[in-house]
Amino acid sequence: MDRYLSNEAVEGEFGLVIDYSPGKSAALDVLGGAMALVQSLDTLDRALLSTINTELEPVSILNDVQHSSLKILLARVLRKMPDEHLSSLEWKKWVGELLVKGKHLLLQKIDADTPEIEQKLKELDAHYKAAPLLLGYEPPKVSKVKAALNDVSHARNSIKDHIVTFQSELGDILLGTGVTDDVIVIDASVVDTITNKGREFLKVRYPDMLGNAQWTVLRSGRNTRVEILHQAWLNEYHARAFTILPGDSLDCSFEESIDYDAQRNEVDRKISITEVHAVITPPLQQRLIS
Repeated sequence: MDRYLSNEAVEGEFGLVIDYSPGKSAALDVLGGAMALVQSLDTLDRALLSTINTELEPVSILNDVQHSSLKILLARVLRKMPDEHLSSLEWKKWVGELLVKGKHLLLQKIDADTPEIEQKLKELDAHYKAAPLLLGYEPPKVSKVKAALNDVSHARNSIKDHIVTFQSELGDILLGTGVTDDVIVIDASVVDTITNKGREFLKVRYPDMLGNAQWTVLRSGRNTRVEILHQAWLNEYHARAFTILPGDSLDCSFEESIDYDAQRNEVDRKISITEVHAVITPPLQQRLIS
């Protein structure tokens, strides 16, 4: 049976700076927002580690609190770290660098659309593959990282009247506010998830005119519900920048997640379109002129 340490330190201190007005700012607003931000950054780190080991649990440890602006210095430790990695200082250093670099890239725009998130994850690809002990990992799912960034954005918006800065050895990032989507909730009975990525032509059956990004497409001869995460493309569609007719196809990149229970029965299957590259019109179809 594996033995686990309760806490195992990795490299990579970071800081949160929240500007406030002394004698005017409500203490619970500032401190509550700080707590929410710390928790959401733990969630983002968990997403960054999700393809390495689902039992790794990043936790923020308080190093220091400074006044004037509220500056919180936080160290990173991992709970439930498996035995095979305990003796490898190189592996712990690699994890710490991954979490610092990953947060630095992704927090530059916390309301990023899925194509932007995917591009940021591609910048981390070499780091994942360069893991020590001849392991080599893949970056996490775009949908999981987007859900984590939604958590950060919700936390940031809770203190939107204050300036918030994320600091690390790679530089300072001013955390802006943005509109967030609902966080993805995974069924508790799911014990394993397989994710397939690819690019296909998906023929549109029923576009979503109401804005909640649920479309019906024809895939393998069946009507299939898909979620479109490419928000910038959706905004253009709902603003009538272009028209989609029945029979049009989406040239798109996608993630397909298949959830299984403990008996390896399929629990759920979900397709998310991460980027729409083009709308393909059948050769004989006449495009409406607006």
